[in-house]
Amino acid sequence: MERFDRWQQQGRWNALPMAVVKKFSEDQSTNMAAMVAFWAFFSIFPLLLVFVTVLAYALPDASTKANVLNHVASFLPLLHPSTIKTLSGTWWTLLVGLLTALWSGLAVVKTLQTAFNSVWEVPFAERPKFLEQLKRAVLVLATIGLGLVVSTVISSFVTGTATGLHLGWFGRLAGYVIAIVLDVGLFVAAFRMLTDRDITTKDVLPGAVFSGAVFWVLQQLSSFIISRHLQSAQSTYGTFATVITMLWWFYLQGQITLLGAQLNVVLKRHLWPRSLIGGPDTHADHRAYEQYAEERKYHDEEEVDTSFRQ
Repeated sequence: MERFDRWQQQGRWNALPMAVVKKFSEDQSTNMAAMVAFWAFFSIFPLLLVFVTVLAYALPDASTKANVLNHVASFLPLLHPSTIKTLSGTWWTLLVGLLTALWSGLAVVKTLQTAFNSVWEVPFAERPKFLEQLKRAVLVLATIGLGLVVSTVISSFVTGTATGLHLGWFGRLAGYVIAIVLDVGLFVAAFRMLTDRDITTKDVLPGAVFSGAVFWVLQQLSSFIISRHLQSAQSTYGTFATVITMLWWFYLQGQITLLGAQLNVVLKRHLWPRSLIGGPDTHADHRAYEQYAEERKYHDEEEVDTSFRQ
């Protein structure tokens, strides 16, 4: 371990990933990713409730409604047409679904805002109050949420999983590029809008490229699993296979999002190399621990001073 620690501190490409992983662990970002996954998974079901209720109002013809449901179910098996064929739209169902989806969606955004502020060690005294946080969450939910829907539709359209349309190699490549660029842009917007720090697009671009690219890979992987394996697994394991797959997808995406945010902070503040055992031995260790202490500032009049024993 000591030899590995000395080796990883010797070069940037050795030290940078280790510094990101260590800061990710110190900030307990895994717990925040789990909270994001819970609220994201919670929001799926009321959104589906709203979708099928609106569908019942908009498409009274049974055959047309069945065709639409079959297309949606091809890449989102939580919605199975055979289980909702007798559904009719009612106003209270739509209202309950909208309110629940809004509540859980805002919880996702507010959890991400808390996580990003924790990643950047924003002192508690400087974090937004309830009304400001709620206003920003609504704005982000309306913009980034719509962008995620568009990105998912483009990916499904290009791969042909939702439409059955098979494009040529050039059209497929163009669709992939557009989807990846859109994903990266969404992460840039999320990192900037949900962080209470004066940061630029350049500051968040490395993490956005990393998170956006991995998010696209997860989209393709989930489409493959759902279209090739999950449908057959449902006949054996029922809805358990769907629930486990969706939970893992949201959890992994939460992890990737926070890893991208951590990468931005480590690069911006040059928080490498870090000592992996013992320590704190490096200047980056000292700067990181000083920022951790500053984060616990709860009042504007409070002063925090950090010292290290020699």
